[in-house]
Amino acid sequence: MDNDFFQRKVQARLAGFDHDKDGVITQADVDTVTERAMDAYGLAATSPQAKALKAAAGTFWRQVAANADGDRDGKINQDEFFLAAAGFQQAVQPWVRALVSAADTDDDGWLTDREYRSLLRALGADETTLDQAAQHTASDGSIAVVNVQKTALELFADHKPYAPATWSFGTF
Repeated sequence: MDNDFFQRKVQARLAGFDHDKDGVITQADVDTVTERAMDAYGLAATSPQAKALKAAAGTFWRQVAANADGDRDGKINQDEFFLAAAGFQQAVQPWVRALVSAADTDDDGWLTDREYRSLLRALGADETTLDQAAQHTASDGSIAVVNVQKTALELFADHKPYAPATWSFGTF
């Protein structure tokens, strides 16, 4: 289960969350992802979607910190992150649902190419990842919200290099 691929994948996710690049994840990093998503989606801070995103991000951080922050210093380092990564799927569910739902700006159950790219950019994806993910969308560039949510929730649980949760969020 702790194969080289999975370790690279977890390291890449740590780097994706670590927005200030200090080698650890803090609540400020999670808040940065949330703020980027709100900006990418054009959400006002007082909108219901923004409030849901913030609440879900807070819940995610508290659950992840409770499971991963072994020394309780408010920071999750690479070793702590790796040991707890398999359990993140449960903790991240409300935040993933809020992030993806907010990305669906017309609330039609589908992310357009623009909406999907905005979501992935908010999560720290580079242009190569955006192009790679676009190859797995419908011919019009859209993707069902439920599929994005499912894939994102599998990100930390799937150990296979060619699983959708892998190609959707980068090369590991």
